[in-house]
Amino acid sequence: MKYFDVLPEKVAEELKKRGVITDDLLYCVKADLDGEGRYIDVYITFTADTLSVIKGYERYGKLRPKAKRRELMEFDVGDYREYRLCDIERVYVDRYAAAARLMMVPKAGDDEGFPAARFSLGFSDKFEKFCDRVNKTVSGEEIDDSLLEGTKTHCPVCGEPYPDPNRPVCPRCVDRRSVFTRLLKMFGEFKGAVMMILLTIILSNVFAVLSPVFGAQMLYDDVLAENGRLYGRILLIVGAIMAVNVLSILMRVISGIITSKVVPVVAHKLRVKIFSSMQRLSLDFFTSKQTGSLMSRVDRDSMNIYWFFTDIVPYGLTNVAKILGIAIIMLTISPLLSLGIIVTISVIEIVQHRFYKSQRKLYRKFDVATRSANSVLSDVMNGQRVVKAFANEQREVERYDRRNNDAFRINYHLNSRIANTVPVIWTFYRMINKLVFVLGAVMVIKGHILFGALSALLSYTEMAYDPINFFTWIGDRWARCMDAASRMFEIMDAVPTVKEAEDPVEMPVMKGDISLKNVSFEYEAGRPVIRDLSLEVKSGQMFGIVGKTGAGKSTIINLMARLYDVTGGEITIDGVPLRNIAVRDLRKHIGIVSQETFLFMGSIADNIRYSDPEATMEEVIEAAKSANAHEFITRLPDGYNTRVGEGGVSLSGGEKQRISIARAIIQKPDILILDEATAAMDTRTERRIQAAIDSLKEGRTIISIAHRLSTLRDADMLCVIENGELKETGTHDELIRRKGKYFELYRLQSEALKFINE
Repeated sequence: MKYFDVLPEKVAEELKKRGVITDDLLYCVKADLDGEGRYIDVYITFTADTLSVIKGYERYGKLRPKAKRRELMEFDVGDYREYRLCDIERVYVDRYAAAARLMMVPKAGDDEGFPAARFSLGFSDKFEKFCDRVNKTVSGEEIDDSLLEGTKTHCPVCGEPYPDPNRPVCPRCVDRRSVFTRLLKMFGEFKGAVMMILLTIILSNVFAVLSPVFGAQMLYDDVLAENGRLYGRILLIVGAIMAVNVLSILMRVISGIITSKVVPVVAHKLRVKIFSSMQRLSLDFFTSKQTGSLMSRVDRDSMNIYWFFTDIVPYGLTNVAKILGIAIIMLTISPLLSLGIIVTISVIEIVQHRFYKSQRKLYRKFDVATRSANSVLSDVMNGQRVVKAFANEQREVERYDRRNNDAFRINYHLNSRIANTVPVIWTFYRMINKLVFVLGAVMVIKGHILFGALSALLSYTEMAYDPINFFTWIGDRWARCMDAASRMFEIMDAVPTVKEAEDPVEMPVMKGDISLKNVSFEYEAGRPVIRDLSLEVKSGQMFGIVGKTGAGKSTIINLMARLYDVTGGEITIDGVPLRNIAVRDLRKHIGIVSQETFLFMGSIADNIRYSDPEATMEEVIEAAKSANAHEFITRLPDGYNTRVGEGGVSLSGGEKQRISIARAIIQKPDILILDEATAAMDTRTERRIQAAIDSLKEGRTIISIAHRLSTLRDADMLCVIENGELKETGTHDELIRRKGKYFELYRLQSEALKFINE
C-alpha cells in the first residue's frame, strides 16, 4: 500500500464498518477543509474498484512524555461517500487563490464535474499525484511509483509540512542525540589528539579541585592548628599548593595547544563538507534558494558548529569533571551542607534546561529571519544596476530594514528572556551560598565542623560558579549549534534529484543522435511545462527550436543536458537512455551557452578556459577568435589578463555572451547547445558568430534556440514549440510552405522589421 498521507488506525476502523476492505487500499490523501472553508479532517482513499471519502473530526489524547505527537484517540465521522471507479471519467485539482478542490467528473455528466473535497493550496502537490494515480487506475494504465518516495511533503511523525519539500527532514523531529553523536564522529580521524585533550582536561581538573584541600582545609586544620598532624610544616604545604596549581595550569596549556591545532582543521573540513554536499545536489536545489541563504549555511552554520568543538566539547567535559569532583569532595567534608548546595545546583540546571529548550524555537526563527535579511542584501548587491536604473535605493533600504527588523525583534526577545532569567538564577544561587556560610559558621561554633573544612567548603562553592556559569550560557550556544548541525546534516544527507545510475554507461565519444520519446516535465506538480513531446535530432545536424517566450524551449535543452530529469517519457543519446549515461561523460560532451551568461571573478583567459583548465593560451585565443571575441579582448588594458568582476560587470552583455561562447567552444563538445546565444548582440556581430558556428558544424550536433528566426534559416531541421507541445517540424522552406505556426511567427517578425525600417 502506498500513501501520500498515512491512514490512521481509527479512520481505518470506521472504513471497515462501512464495508471497505482496508487491505486493498492503494493510496490515501488527507484534505483539511469543508465546503464552506472551515477546518475538518477528510481522508480520500481508493481500491481498484471504489473511491471513499470520509469526513469527520480527529480527537487526540494528552501528549505523553517524550512523544513527538499526540495519539489519535477517536475519529467522529460526519459524512461518508463512496464512488465506483467504473462510473468516474477522471478526477483533477481545481485551484483557487488560497485553496483548491478535488473535482470528480462522472462518465455521465458535465465536463466540469463536482467537488469531492476541498483543501489548502499547499496540499495541491500530493493531490495532483493522487489524481494521476486514480486516473491511471480508472484507465487501466501502469502506475510508476519509483519516484513516490521523493514526493513526500509532510513529516510522518508529526504530520507537519517539511520546511523544504526537496529535503524531507523535519526540524521538529530531528533526534538531537544522533546529531550530537554524528558531530563527535567528526573527531574520528583525530583520535590520538582527542585522547590527549581528554587526559589533560581530566588531570587539569583533578589538580584544580584538589587545590582548596591543600590551600584551606589542610592549611588551617593540619598545619596552623596546634593539634594538627602537619603542625608547623608551612613550607611543605605551600610547596604542595604551588605544585598543584602549576600542574593544573600546565595541563590546561597542553590541552589548549592541542585543541588549537585540531579544531581549526575540523572547522575547515566542515566548510568544505557543506560546500561539497551542496555541489552534489541538483540544479533545482539552487533555483529554489536565495544566494544569501546558501552563503549563510556555509559561513554562519559552520561557525556555530565550530563553537561546538571549541566550547561545548572541551569545556563541557572540563566542567562536568569539575562539578563531579567538587561534589565528591564536598560530600566528604560535610554531607549536610553539601547536599543543600548540590540540590540547589540541580534545581538551577533543571530550570535552565527547560528555559533553553523553549529558546530553541526562537533560535530557529532568528536563523530564518537572518537568512531572509541576508538574501535581500545579496540580491541588492548583485542587482545594483537595476536598483540604480529605477532609482529604487530607498525602496531597497526599506525592504532590507523590514527583513532586518524581523530578525531584530526575535533577537531582542531572545536576549530579553536571557536578561530576565539568568540574573534570577545567579541571585538564587548566591542567596543559598550565603545561607551555607551562616549555617557553616554556626556548625564551627558548635564544633561540628572545623574552620579549615568550612573554608574549603566555601572555596568549592565559589569554584562551582564557573561550571554553573558555563552551563548557564552554554545552553544558548548548544541550541544554536544543534540547529546549525541539523541544517548541515540535512544538506549532507540530501539526495540529488538527478542521480548517477548504479552502473553508468561510459561514452568516450558521442555521435549526437538525440531522441525524445513522449517526454513530459513539470517543475511544480500539476503544472506541466512539457507535454508528451517527441522529436528526433540527427547527428551532425543543426537543429533549431523556435516558439514564443515561455513555450518551454529552454526547458527542453535543460532536459537534453540532464540538468533536470524528465517526469515522463524518455530521452536517449545514441540510443542510450539519458539516465544511464555517466554524468561526467554527459557534461564533457555537451556544451551549453545559456542566455543567462555568468562570468566568474578572475581573468578573461581563466573564464574562457573554465571548461578546460589545462587549455593553452593558443587554444584560448583560437576559441575567442571563433566566438568573435578576440578583437574586443585585445583592446582591453590587460588583454586576456583583464580581470572581470562577479558576473562580468565591467563588460557589455554582448561581450559577456561572446566569452561564454568561447568557453563552450574550448570544451570541444560533440553536442553544442545555444540558448539565445546571440540575443545580446548587434546584427553585424551576430552574423560573424553565426559564421563561426557554421564552421563548427562539421562532426558536431548543434541545437540552437533563437527568437530571431533569421538566425535559424539555414538550420537542417526546425521544430516549433507552443505551450510545451510540438506543433510542427521541418526545414525553413518546408515550414513556410505549410503556413502553420512557424509561418505565423516568421510573418510577424518580418512585419515588425518592415515597420522598424520605415
